Amino acid sequence: MKKKVMSVLALVFIVFLIQTNVYAETVDSKNSSEITPNYVAIVLCYNNLTLNSGGKLSCEGRTNVQMGYTAEVKMELQKLSEDWTTIKTWEDTSDDEEMYLYKDWYVEKGSYRLKTTHTALDSSGDVIETVTKYSETVDY
Repeated sequence: MKKKVMSVLALVFIVFLIQTNVYAETVDSKNSSEITPNYVAIVLCYNNLTLNSGGKLSCEGRTNVQMGYTAEVKMELQKLSEDWTTIKTWEDTSDDEEMYLYKDWYVEKGSYRLKTTHTALDSSGDVIETVTKYSETVDY
């Protein structure tokens, strides 16, 4: 009987030694910048829409790409009517791996969001990857 108990304890001990630990990371869905494994060339996508006094919206977008690619950002300020309608667009391409845009725009009362299209281009100017992000809605 004692031999059986010792065998069971040894087996339990071996099972605990062989266990596999699995960890999961939580994702903050409100975070407007992220790095995900399925992106080929884009390293960082970021956008932000901030309401300042007097109805001034500050719009910013940033795209970082891996070395060897060119970054492009297109920002569309959208207003909610029956659907989201673009009221102002800004777009620029960098000569290197980072493109940052910051623009202020005065608006009337309503609900707004910033749609940002982040693009990576190769040395020939061909689009390698495009990611679209939306900011949180801002009410004025």
